[in-house]
Amino acid sequence: MVRSMVAAVAGLRTHQSKMDVIGNNIANVNTWGFKSYSFNFQDSMYANSINGSGGSVVAGAAGGRNASQVGYGSQLSSVTNEFGTGAPSPSSNPLDCMIDGTGFFLVGNMVNGSFTNVSDSGLFLSRVGIFRVDNNGYLVDDQRSYVYGYALKEGTGIPETPASKTVTAFRDLTVTIAGNGTVTIGGVQGGTVTGITQADLATGSEQTFKDVFDAWLRGGQAQTDASSTHNFSFEGVSTNNGVRGMKITVENKTNGPNAAYARFPAANQVAADSKQGTNWIPGIDAEYADELSAIQIPRDADGQQYEIQSYKINEDGTIIGVDKENRTIAIGQLALVTVENPNGLEKTSGYYYTPGANAGDVAAMKPNGGPAGKIMGGYLEMANVDIANEFSNMITCQRGFQANSKIITVTDEMLSELVNMKR
Repeated sequence: MVRSMVAAVAGLRTHQSKMDVIGNNIANVNTWGFKSYSFNFQDSMYANSINGSGGSVVAGAAGGRNASQVGYGSQLSSVTNEFGTGAPSPSSNPLDCMIDGTGFFLVGNMVNGSFTNVSDSGLFLSRVGIFRVDNNGYLVDDQRSYVYGYALKEGTGIPETPASKTVTAFRDLTVTIAGNGTVTIGGVQGGTVTGITQADLATGSEQTFKDVFDAWLRGGQAQTDASSTHNFSFEGVSTNNGVRGMKITVENKTNGPNAAYARFPAANQVAADSKQGTNWIPGIDAEYADELSAIQIPRDADGQQYEIQSYKINEDGTIIGVDKENRTIAIGQLALVTVENPNGLEKTSGYYYTPGANAGDVAAMKPNGGPAGKIMGGYLEMANVDIANEFSNMITCQRGFQANSKIITVTDEMLSELVNMKR
């Protein structure tokens, strides 16, 4: 009789643990990205009342006998996570996103430089894509963790050309107009102008010089200078010792020799501004690195972050922004982490996971619509808790608890009868 009470107490304790799991599931029914848990029973240890034995067919021998065992109730077998994707819920924030698949976001504190090994990075895995941009231009989640992915390769996806340039200004450049209208500026011959003569330059307005400069750019050596490797801009009219000339700014788009500058007198050079980096040429599609790093808004040719006014996240995880000048800026690409055994992950505070000893291979990849999934921008993942199933489990758990408590009551009554036999 005492064994029945021991088994009943074990059953009560196990059913209470299952109710704890059910309660946690229901409590998180509105938690973004929450994955429900399933409590699994197993019967407890057994004691042999009669040991089993094999039979024998020799003369006079007896047949076999099965063992007779008495159990000691139930106990926890395992608590498993159900990693099915929750339903999408629309969000008004364009940086909110969810994973339609089995992958995870990679988030955590700042890791200097780039890396490829996720397991040794010390970062967390997450299913919640509540993202924002902080004051330093980094993409972060609502727990202040940096979001990791693939940075934009320098020289791609950027509207400027270039990121590295050398700008030199020349002033007091002598302007001459030949009889046939050919314009020469600073000793460099260019195109021809009509309706404007050398005499007109003495009293001409700035617009006159602008027209002459435009004509100069259209032909001769000036046309070569204004090719894809150099930009010329008219800066105005200057006067030196009573002679009216022109001020021009030349922007060299390469890090090579400044051949164009040699065509103008060095004495007229007044300023130089060099910006170091890699050439950024417009029209090149965005390309992303193969190593992981924190995602940050890129910088323009002057080293300033683009002032992004709106965002969009595509299915392949690429983050696109539009700046205040209505230019499209590629920012980066989110990484998805695949886990060989998701139930080997261990939950930490909030909605983060860390790879446990039994998680298996953990690797990052670019979203491609495969098993790891694709990104749904403008949505958040709802909890995958099935309320109807949880209430059903709660009822059966309650009845199981009642049945085990009833065993204790009946056992107590039997013990009471045994004690009262003496009376």
